Parts: sequence; C-alpha cells; structure tokens
Amino acid sequence: MFMAPAQVLAAENILDDIAVGHKAGSNPGEEQAGAPGADFSVAGDFGEMDSDSYEYRIGPMDLIEVEVFQAGELSRTARVNTQGYVSLPLIGPVKVAGLTTGEAERRIEKVLGEKYLQDPHVTVFIKEYESQKITVEGWVKNPGVFPLKGKTTFLQAIANAKGMDRLADFSEVAIFRTVEGKTKGYILSYTKVRSGQQPDPVLKSGDIIVVNRSGSKAGWELFTKTLTSFVGWTVLF
Repeated sequence: MFMAPAQVLAAENILDDIAVGHKAGSNPGEEQAGAPGADFSVAGDFGEMDSDSYEYRIGPMDLIEVEVFQAGELSRTARVNTQGYVSLPLIGPVKVAGLTTGEAERRIEKVLGEKYLQDPHVTVFIKEYESQKITVEGWVKNPGVFPLKGKTTFLQAIANAKGMDRLADFSEVAIFRTVEGKTKGYILSYTKVRSGQQPDPVLKSGDIIVVNRSGSKAGWELFTKTLTSFVGWTVLF
C-alpha cells in the first residue's frame, strides 16, 4: 500500500505528533489517543520488524527467467500476470505468486515431471522486481518509490535514496507499516542505527520511511543565510 503525496505530507505531520508523544513518555506500543492519526501507534520493539530469514517472494508483474536444464525449448523469460501466473511452454500457466524462487523451481519441476520430463531440473531467476516496493519520503536527497530487491534494511533504503539531507532530523526517523489494515509507526535514530546502538530493521513491501526536517538545523541554516546576505560574513561549519 503506497501513499499519495498528500498522504505522505499527512504522515510527516503525524510523525511530529507521534514524536512529541514519544518524548513525553507515552507508552510505546499504545495508540496515541487524540492524535490526528489515532490508528497509528508507536512500537518500541524493533525486533518485530527484523527477519534474518527474509526471502523475496514472487509477485504480479515481476519478470522471471525460467531455465530447464538440457531443455532450452522449455526455457522462457516471462512476466507474472495480475493473477499471479506465469505462462510456460507445454505446461501453460503455473501459479508462482507468493513463492520464493526455490519454491517456484520445485513447483515447475513437479508439473514438468508429471507430464513431460523425467527428473527435470529447473532454475528460476528474477530479472525485474516490480511487485514489492517501499517509499522513502521527506528530507532525503532523492525521495521516491524503490523496488525491494531481496532483503533490504532501513540503512540500505536510505542509501538508495542517496542519503540524508543536511537539514534532516537524524535523531528521529519513522517507518510506517500497515498490517491487516492497521498502521504502526516505528521511530528510530538514523545516527544510532549507523553506530550499531539500534538494530537496522529489515523492510517489507509497502513500508514507508518518512524523514522529518530538523527544526534546529533549519533555523540555523536560515540564520546563517540571513547573516551572510546582510553582513557579508562567512560562516564556517
């Protein structure tokens, strides 16, 4: 699930409210009653976001390459349709959505073995990742929507967005995740994650990272620009 620009702006505003409640000592994991997004809650346990066993699962619109050992005529590069099926020579449509590449290989081998080949060996590669994406918004150098190409962590997502902007708030960044219609916000420190003081959570399809602007940095930037324009001073950082 992805947010339109207006929704992302609302998420940034919600981040401000969640952050205030978080600093004030609100109980992590409980909903912030009365906040603009009362369906948002702050989670203190980042462990629930992490998964060392993460494997990419094929989805609609992914482009996959299927190679059948010693049967080139049965090999094909094809796109998974909106129903989750890929059409292959001889055997026709095979449902692969929701499967890892290994599971897809075994499913195709089973169908081929039942009808056409003895002990077939199939290899599946993902050539284009289209079904699973994340959004990085706010004060990063290159915000946008990015495909998940296998296991992707928070720091890797920020790197894909060309890094944090100089005016970004490095101390509080939010990750919004929606599960079964419920959206939860995880607040973490970019600085602490980089230094290993906080875990680097693994992202899932539909996650939205929102990087707020640092008020103190923005104010200092405005001050120095005003100072140099009116007085002609040079400010060294």
